[in-house]
Amino acid sequence: VLTAITALVQSASQLILLRLLTGLGASGVVPMSLALVGDMFKPSERGRPLGLLFAAMEGGMALGSTAGVMLEPYTGWRMLFLATALLAALALWIQVARMGWKQEPHKSGHTSLKNMLGGFYRLLAFRRGLRTYLFVFWNGIFHSGIYTWLGVYFVQKYDLGPIEIGLAILGYGLPGFFFGSLIGRTADRRGRYPIILIGLATAAIATASLALEIPVLVAALAVTLISFGYDLTQPLFAGIVTELGGKKQGGQAMGLNVFALFTGFGIGSLIFGELLKLGLDQALIIFA
Repeated sequence: VLTAITALVQSASQLILLRLLTGLGASGVVPMSLALVGDMFKPSERGRPLGLLFAAMEGGMALGSTAGVMLEPYTGWRMLFLATALLAALALWIQVARMGWKQEPHKSGHTSLKNMLGGFYRLLAFRRGLRTYLFVFWNGIFHSGIYTWLGVYFVQKYDLGPIEIGLAILGYGLPGFFFGSLIGRTADRRGRYPIILIGLATAAIATASLALEIPVLVAALAVTLISFGYDLTQPLFAGIVTELGGKKQGGQAMGLNVFALFTGFGIGSLIFGELLKLGLDQALIIFA
């Protein structure tokens, strides 16, 4: 509903307010989906389903961004919001048809504000927990800072039009879409640590290459490798978080994980935008 109403806004402030409210409404989907994986699979089996879940998220973002950039010149941005709202309504209808309106009530004890804050404290007081959430936050800053400004990059560097930009950024999300399950299974068998290191290095090197004078096809390939770096890190961090929370705090642990990630997304976009005052290449090098 909020996405549909966004198509009617008349000012930037109205747009920002509605996006904030939409984000509040949608923010429960990701942590509850991740917590569900923690409930359904043993720790040694969570890599594959988490890889698939993040592949769906990232692939959807990539395809949606590309479709939006390519369709906007023909439909206008308001129609894009309406179309997205219709897709969300379709997803809701499918879920309701599968589950029905009546659900068994979830039996749990009353959670007070004090208990909730205490739960967050326990997650962050644990050294491994604090370290993991900081990595999630930092990873969100890095990837969002780059991804948000890719359109500006391809305009300034290569003077591409909307459709060409859409094609250039299409690769962001495809690695996870095709290899998310494989990455997860590999992490289950061989451990997360070496894969995370490879992911961080891949994303950093690919970002640094964007600051060089390279052909546009190579730049598009670098964007795909940055996405691959995300696929090698974020789902594995989520796997660690499912272990931190266990059965008792699974939802809370995942809520904090998504909070750290999406807060990093917002801050990363803001930081990169400020660094653009130094120049596009300098901003890319700093992030790398």
